Amino acid sequence: MKNSKNINKHPNYMNDVSKALKTIFGTLLLTFFLFSCETNDDNDVDTDIEVLDYTTIQGFFEANGVQDQIFTIDASVGGSITGENGTIVTFPANTLVDESNTLITGNVDVAIKEIFKPSQMILSNKPTNAIGFSSENTFLLSEGETEVIVSQNGTEVQLAPGMNYQVSVPSAGGMDNEMLPFSGTASDDEGIIWNALSDVGAGSGNGMSFVAAPASYIYDVFDTGWSNCDKFYNYPGTKTTNYIDLTGSPNISETTVFLVFEENNLPAVVKFSTIYANGLQSYVDMLPEGLNVTYIAITIEDNQQYLAMDEVTIQDEEELTLSFEAKSTQEILDALTLLD
Repeated sequence: MKNSKNINKHPNYMNDVSKALKTIFGTLLLTFFLFSCETNDDNDVDTDIEVLDYTTIQGFFEANGVQDQIFTIDASVGGSITGENGTIVTFPANTLVDESNTLITGNVDVAIKEIFKPSQMILSNKPTNAIGFSSENTFLLSEGETEVIVSQNGTEVQLAPGMNYQVSVPSAGGMDNEMLPFSGTASDDEGIIWNALSDVGAGSGNGMSFVAAPASYIYDVFDTGWSNCDKFYNYPGTKTTNYIDLTGSPNISETTVFLVFEENNLPAVVKFSTIYANGLQSYVDMLPEGLNVTYIAITIEDNQQYLAMDEVTIQDEEELTLSFEAKSTQEILDALTLLD
């Protein structure tokens, strides 16, 4: 009863309690709202982070390089296939055998890759580094790189001994007697190294010919894998060695360096794979002094990709330091497309 008397003595008591409860409830509601906003903001940030499916530079190449185009032909009949960028691969009838050298019949899958542009060469790790006729390291101007892999029921098959197929590639530079057919040996570190299949130019009985309409080169290939219609880059001036200091790279061990230039609409992409004290260097006395080029370096560290690009004029025995910036995959693709 004392409580009842007290309430009766203070008629504003219930109003005070109500106001206090409203204040407490309002504070709790505001706290919940602010917490929810912070949580949503965090979620928004998280959704903007690009999650990569790879942790190495080789994984970057495999994910972003030129992908296979798959076709089917009858091995007993042969046939031609045409890639998205105009490469034509033609197999004569009865030219394929299995590992026991038994003639293949029936349908086979033909996987091809077409590479014409500097961006494709970089993203696919397929530069134009080559070995010259005197076993010197050099590089090529390219009319197109092509990979051809043939399989039946998931098992790779090969050309029969003495047989060949033909590759036709669209020409950007026009008729050039210095054009040669090349075969390539691929590796993760060097990307690919090209060796000439002939030492005489197009139209000189080397299995390569030029067709004016549409402008294209046609050449014979004697093994599946990588082939190329290129020419050696000849420079009459002084050549030098350049060095790329990578001590500022976020991850030196996963950094790859390319040099890009074009001549007569033909790209040359040179990869640096020789290690020196501070980073990577070019082949010795291979780069033409005074040539305007673009250096590109790409690396990956802790789910973040980095890109460095620098336009320079090649100087004698120069050491360059590149500046790396964090980039998304799309930003890297967009930047490399500008080189095409």
